[in-house]
Amino acid sequence: MERLEDLVKECLETDELTQIGYGSGCISDGVGYKTGNGREVFVKVNRTSDALVMFRGEEASLKTMADTNTIHCPRPIKVLENIPGGGCAIIMEYLDLGSSGDEAALGTGLARLHMHNWQSLEKGEGVANFGFPVATSCGSIPQDNSWTNDWVEFFCKKIDSQLDRLGSGSSSKEAKSLWSQLRPNIHKLFDGLVIRPSLLHGDLWGGNIGYTSRGPVIYDPASFYGHYEYDFGINQCFPSFGRRFYEAYHSLIPKEPGCELRLQLYKLFHLDDDSTRRTIH
Repeated sequence: MERLEDLVKECLETDELTQIGYGSGCISDGVGYKTGNGREVFVKVNRTSDALVMFRGEEASLKTMADTNTIHCPRPIKVLENIPGGGCAIIMEYLDLGSSGDEAALGTGLARLHMHNWQSLEKGEGVANFGFPVATSCGSIPQDNSWTNDWVEFFCKKIDSQLDRLGSGSSSKEAKSLWSQLRPNIHKLFDGLVIRPSLLHGDLWGGNIGYTSRGPVIYDPASFYGHYEYDFGINQCFPSFGRRFYEAYHSLIPKEPGCELRLQLYKLFHLDDDSTRRTIH
């Protein structure tokens, strides 16, 4: 990491970096540093060919969420391209995270994030379509966030892309066949609903949530503007929220009819080959 540290020093205009933390994940690795003037940053590194798309998307996601001032997330500083050893890095605000905290505050903050664009639209501002200005990555999976004015169309394209990445085995073929039968009827799950674009985290599970003394923090996003219920799809695979979270969230955004069925639909994006086949059944 020595030569990368030189790039970080140059970017932050400091002569001194002291390591204050380390994090390792299945996709990227990261190191926390304190600069000579006391600034604390986190540097995340990815060596894959998709690293630049991944970190540009994360940078845009974090900035867009942070600008809402609704829920805390680390502020991005800069993406470093073509780092020594290959790949890219992203520098962001360092946060000393714990694994437990006020779930009600998390629910309130997430609801405010989801409502923020609605409030902007009421003022004649905000984002009227579904998508995002840049591509993002949900985990290591690249996301095409091309704009559309139809939520069902946007979501169906996400599932189409997921299934296209599956192998050619018999279970993959069956999943694709079942999805082709289900796809024409998806719109029925949204009859009577008015879907307004919400700014979403896009990959919200327990591994991307932490707490500081200031309250809850969400990070590692794959943001886009979509239906707010989508942010709960992965929770159907990895339950991360308790009663107090949901009570606080739904006190601001009440649950709408048909929500449970739609959550099963949104769960599809986060499933692997075999579990996708079972769920579509």
